[in-house]
Amino acid sequence: MGIEKNGHKHFITKKTINKVSSENSSINNEGILFGILGGAGIAMLLVTAQLMINNAIFLKILKFIALFVVLGYGLNAQDTHNRNNFSFKNSVQFSVISTVSVAISLALINILISWISPGLAFDALSTQTDSIRLLLLSKSISILDTLVFGIIITFILLLRNKTN
Repeated sequence: MGIEKNGHKHFITKKTINKVSSENSSINNEGILFGILGGAGIAMLLVTAQLMINNAIFLKILKFIALFVVLGYGLNAQDTHNRNNFSFKNSVQFSVISTVSVAISLALINILISWISPGLAFDALSTQTDSIRLLLLSKSISILDTLVFGIIITFILLLRNKTN
C-alpha cells in the first residue's frame, strides 16, 4: 500500500501489488535447505572431533574451516545451477540465508546435545552451562560468531568467483 498526493494535494492511498519473484523464493528455499544440511554435517564433524580431540580452540577453527567448505560448495553449486551466470545479489542472498540456517541449526543441535550429554557439546566456549540462561547466552554468542565469519567467508568466496 503506497501513499501519494492527488490533484488537490490530499494524501490518498494507492494499492500496489508486489509480485513475489519465484527466483528469490527458490534461492531462499535452497539456502535454507542447504544451511540446515550443512549445519547438520558440521555438527557431526564437530561431535566426532570432540570425541577424538578435546580442544575448544581446535573445534572453533575446525568449525570455521567446515563453514568455509560448506559455503564454497554451496556457491559453486548455485553458480553451476545458474549455468555460470554470476549474479552478485543472488549469491549474497543465498550465502547469507545459508549462513543464518547453519548458525541456527548448529545452535539447536548443540543445545540438544548438551541436554543429552553435556560432555559432547562442541561449542561450549570452555564454560560450564549449568543454567538455561548461560546455555542460551553461549549459543547466541555462537550464532553471532558463525554469522560474522560466514559473511566474511562469503565475501572472500565471491571475490574469488568474481575474478574467475
